Amino acid sequence: MERKSVITVYRREKLTQITSGAISSIPKITHMAFGSGGTDENGEPIMPSETQTELNNLICTVEIEKVEYPISTTAKYTAVLPGGEYNGEKFNEVALVDEEGHFCAIENTYTKQKDDDLTMTWEIEDRF
Repeated sequence: MERKSVITVYRREKLTQITSGAISSIPKITHMAFGSGGTDENGEPIMPSETQTELNNLICTVEIEKVEYPISTTAKYTAVLPGGEYNGEKFNEVALVDEEGHFCAIENTYTKQKDDDLTMTWEIEDRF
């Protein structure tokens, strides 16, 4: 399946500004947002828009628990939806969110339902 993900225009503008020296820092990614508006009526993931500033149907936002670097040009972010929370929710859109609340990358997936009292771990790779 072709990946249904984008780096937002907001984030690309910040990356352009920092690499050109127009700014000296950019807000770091600190959260993942989860929603249920990332599929069409047949359950197929839709392509998010690079100009999105929010998810289509936000359910929750949680802090990033861990960042790893599997290769030098990739940051892998991990967030956890703990047991006892968001039970029965169906997720199919997820975003990386910076410390100022801006959406940096969005990925739409097939729907995943969180079962009662099970922990759900999400990993997203930000590749350059």
